Amino acid sequence: MTSNLAECINFVLKGTRHLPITSVVQETYFHLVALFPKRAASYAGQMQGGHVWCAKVLQEINKAKARANTMHIVCHDRDNLWFRVTEFDKSHQGITGGQYRVHLRNRTCDCGRFDALRYPCAHVIAACQNLRLDPMSYVDDVYKLEYMYNVWRHIFPPVPDERKWPSVSLAPFKLLPDRELRRKLKGRPCSTRIRNNMDIRETTNQQKLCGWCRNPGHTSRSCPNRNS
Repeated sequence: MTSNLAECINFVLKGTRHLPITSVVQETYFHLVALFPKRAASYAGQMQGGHVWCAKVLQEINKAKARANTMHIVCHDRDNLWFRVTEFDKSHQGITGGQYRVHLRNRTCDCGRFDALRYPCAHVIAACQNLRLDPMSYVDDVYKLEYMYNVWRHIFPPVPDERKWPSVSLAPFKLLPDRELRRKLKGRPCSTRIRNNMDIRETTNQQKLCGWCRNPGHTSRSCPNRNS
């Protein structure tokens, strides 16, 4: 949810970018065939062991609990669950302190991690400890093993032999290239950059100067002073 999808695909399908398109599709399909049952079995085994949340979230929450023990909490509204959490500087850990507003009822925190990641940050955990609330109740359901298992439990059916595929007629279709997308063989390529005020000449009557003698009226190819 927080990573670049293109980089994730490049990591999983490393080495297939230089193959023909049919080989790329085939490699993608059979790679997912092997990956989905493996991940589904892993999450199913964790659920049978009594686990509810994924290990990554539990690891991050344990780190946040260690930070929350050193914070100062002030409850401003007990009914609406408004808090002010003060975090002190920890230069050896690279932590810059400050004051953060935590609203548990709206599930928001000024640091932004609680709003973006949907699991409690250190400031939210500190506020929960002030009222003895369970911070796991503020973790989004998408981090449950049940939800992850439902993603990976889908199967990819086996592909039949290519000789048994039904024949497809391409008669009504004309597969012709788009000549407008063809790259020009000669000349300079057309610029697609959006022009602005920097590209406008200061004076409209300004002439182009020769690249050799810097005089107007001719170019560097037809410059009479080029040989001299």
